[in-house]
Amino acid sequence: MNKAEIERKLAGAHGWEGKNRLLVQLARDLPPLPTSELNDANRIVGCESTAWLTIGWQQAQIQLAADSESRIVKGLLVLLIAAYQGKTRTEIQAFDCESWLISLGLTRFLSASRGNGVKAIIGKIYDAIGEAQH
Repeated sequence: MNKAEIERKLAGAHGWEGKNRLLVQLARDLPPLPTSELNDANRIVGCESTAWLTIGWQQAQIQLAADSESRIVKGLLVLLIAAYQGKTRTEIQAFDCESWLISLGLTRFLSASRGNGVKAIIGKIYDAIGEAQH
């Protein structure tokens, strides 16, 4: 599912229950990472639930894959993958993910620990492009 489709679906989801249900549905679409990728190097430090993110580059475009033990976190990973997948370093640096998440109406429903987890995921992406986000 791409970024525009997610935006459309979230716009139609009302309240936390609707958005939560959509995140769980999105989680089902995330293929699991191979067991060999579920390692400390790919682990997202700062995420309340155990989660992993692999980052690669193909023709200067980021390639992301992820997994988590939590369905909500998996759904959030799907959102972030849709936002960043296939982008160049310049496009990633120019994208204001925090504002995007606010516009989707998600940030007000996330607990502090889940919000920190989202920041940790974004931070791992920025670390991969050589520019940590603060």
